Amino acid sequence: MTFAVSGLAAALTATTAAQALATCGVFILPVLAPFALPELGVAPHWIGHQVAVIYIAAACVSSIAGGVIGRVGPARGSQLAMCGTALGATLIALGTLWSVAFGSALIGASYGLTNPAASTVLTRLAPPARRNLVFGVKQMGVPLGAALAGLVLPGLALAIGWRGAALCVGLVVSVAALALGVFRSAWDAGRDASLPLRGAGGGLRLLRGRPALASIAVIGALFSAAQLSLGAYAVTMLVEEFAWAPVAAGAVAAALQIAGAAGRLLWAWIADRVGSGLFVLMLVGLMAAACSLLLPLAIFWPPAALVVLLCLLGLCAAGWNGVALAEASRLAPAGAAGHATGAVLSVTFAGVVTGPTLFALIFSAVGSYAMAFALLAVLPLAGAVLAWRGQRYA
Repeated sequence: MTFAVSGLAAALTATTAAQALATCGVFILPVLAPFALPELGVAPHWIGHQVAVIYIAAACVSSIAGGVIGRVGPARGSQLAMCGTALGATLIALGTLWSVAFGSALIGASYGLTNPAASTVLTRLAPPARRNLVFGVKQMGVPLGAALAGLVLPGLALAIGWRGAALCVGLVVSVAALALGVFRSAWDAGRDASLPLRGAGGGLRLLRGRPALASIAVIGALFSAAQLSLGAYAVTMLVEEFAWAPVAAGAVAAALQIAGAAGRLLWAWIADRVGSGLFVLMLVGLMAAACSLLLPLAIFWPPAALVVLLCLLGLCAAGWNGVALAEASRLAPAGAAGHATGAVLSVTFAGVVTGPTLFALIFSAVGSYAMAFALLAVLPLAGAVLAWRGQRYA
């Protein structure tokens, strides 16, 4: 495998980097919240609304992203995503509620373009026997981008202020937008500038006509709701319910991120070995549900056993993404990988927006984080059932 501009290695590196930078843009304000929110004059819980704005915009754009990518090409589409992220970061740096809201929406809209663009080019280049692993590697850009934001932005905020930190993200992403221009001739040769920029029908029609693809979309929504709930409430559960120190709970949260990143590669490798992404998604859902159901009992376990259980949950809850996107591209009609992944992600992002809210409602009813996770196990379990049923249509 050579690192030519037209080769798989270059495409995988570029799309993973674009995914990481787009994700870093998503995490600008959540990471910089302690510095930015007092100046903005809003309470800490406001950050949940900002994240919702990002993913609602991402869902809307994902539904039409296939048409956009078909018209401008995946390289130009990736450049547009980077430019939108850079402009969104700049608007956030202006430091008003309106500029933050518009900047967040622009970052979300840009985020909605990244996966369909990457799927279009990777579907062309990835060998079928390694499709899941290729998509799993590309999805490593998500935890890499989150880690980059968490490691770099607080230090930058201390050195040059939170606005300066946000502007630095915009600068780096702008450079990436220019760098992606080298792929235009190789990636965008098949674009058709005469294609209409359709509304939601183009991608979502594929879901109505292909039951297995529709199953992937709903599975993504169910799994992402569980994934975001784990990320949002794991530390709070450990501190308030298991009486852990905040530093120790934070270390476990980092371990969950590492487990999720490892899961993206592990499940992708297994899917390639067994030749069925839907079977692996069924297995992931069953394991995630089992781990969630055990959490209320884990309050009596030794701390090490609890950490193992949570890491297994993270391995499943955050490790399914690459397999799902690879399966969506496989099930798509020829030349429609961008439409298919965009439509799937449009539905998936609904789970991202609603999952933590649903968890909060369950917690309010039962008064226990561990029990709320156990009840939320119905989501990955339902996803496992859909994956099992979807195999007959694949």
